[in-house]
Amino acid sequence: MPSLTNLRITEDELERLTGLDISDTFMGRAIRPSVLRSRRRLRSLLMSEVLTLGLFIIFCLPVSLVIARNLPGFTGEDLGKFLAISLGIAVGLFALWNGYLWQRGKQLTQLSHLLDQVDRHNEIIDAIALMEELDSVRANNREPVDRQEIFQALDATRSSLICALTTERIVRKHQKMIAKRAELAEAIAQNLAMLQTLQENATANEYGQFLTEALSIGIIVQQELSEFMPSESLSNRWSNK
Repeated sequence: MPSLTNLRITEDELERLTGLDISDTFMGRAIRPSVLRSRRRLRSLLMSEVLTLGLFIIFCLPVSLVIARNLPGFTGEDLGKFLAISLGIAVGLFALWNGYLWQRGKQLTQLSHLLDQVDRHNEIIDAIALMEELDSVRANNREPVDRQEIFQALDATRSSLICALTTERIVRKHQKMIAKRAELAEAIAQNLAMLQTLQENATANEYGQFLTEALSIGIIVQQELSEFMPSESLSNRWSNK
């Protein structure tokens, strides 16, 4: 039976499974939506935002000042106005950066949901660890509770989460290819529907045989391509037409 420590899913393991830097507030270059549901995580995010804004200001102000001093006709009286403009640019860039982070977070919705479940899994383990610690210091001589079933359940949950995170990473890395494959499958299904309609409406002449041959080719292409469509075969698409 695995120990509680081995049942946890650590940040290092999450980073290896997802290919992204994972923390309580970020998942790669994206903000985790769950930060809005936790005061602790929200405070951590705000501190990170303050530091990021400071970096934008530190970068923009000196660069702007150097540029301003090289402009013809620049005087010390223009310095305050120029610094205010530079500060505005820094805040604008900071807002754009945050917009990108939130937009990126929307693209990783599935990963965000999985990470939330990982957090729940780890919280259960922490609660059990706390219960075991409290039981160990109690004065009464109670019989030990058999925790084998909960340990087996947590082990199964951990395995499921790892499989789900691995699958999400594979799909995320190849989502463009998957979208293109679905688009091609839809085009083939539409062409097959058109061929069948033409064949049904064709009269008994020499062209009817050609339509039959064309439909046969389309069906064979559909069957071959279905080998690369494990999630939803082209035959299913065709049967729904």
